[in-house]
Amino acid sequence: MQWADVYQVAIGGCLEDCGMAKLPPRLLNKTESLTADDYEEIHAHPIFSYKMIKDSSIIKDSVKIAVLEHHGRLDGTGYPKRLNTKPMNLLSKIIAVADVFHAMTSERTYRKKQSPFKVLEMILHDDFGKFDIGVVKTLLSSFANFSIGSMVKLSNGFIAEIIFIDAGSQTRPVIKVMGSEQIINLGINRELYIEEIL
Repeated sequence: MQWADVYQVAIGGCLEDCGMAKLPPRLLNKTESLTADDYEEIHAHPIFSYKMIKDSSIIKDSVKIAVLEHHGRLDGTGYPKRLNTKPMNLLSKIIAVADVFHAMTSERTYRKKQSPFKVLEMILHDDFGKFDIGVVKTLLSSFANFSIGSMVKLSNGFIAEIIFIDAGSQTRPVIKVMGSEQIINLGINRELYIEEIL
């Protein structure tokens, strides 16, 4: 991928949800569970986003399509249209992964944010087949490079430092519990997980 494409996909990632501005405020500010009708309205936002940018001369057509397709999934699910008739372009695949990663690691009125490690594990395993594995692995390896030495809170409340990340188990690093000499390999100790990066 050329640097120009990197900038373009970054622009697409920033604009993917601009169509949310066309949705009614009552829907955007809702704190209780969404209804089926609410979801139907929200599912229109990629179309609104696409319409808002489609005439821009500075955005590549492939990025405009990626904005439209960012909630599509490789298995044909997703919205606003099912993608079982044609393959998603690479930029669509990148923005789809970035969007779900960002959404799940961000605080929302209706749910708490989740740790990046847990989200990446969910994308890899629970959503297997929905996202491009090459894109997911690129995000995973990039993220892992920044994590050594990070302080984390575990699901049992312990505070620990990430001391090693195995390439075969990047979402489950080896950690050292603070205030003790205890080393835990989360790849083996599966009942624990990283709840928060501090």
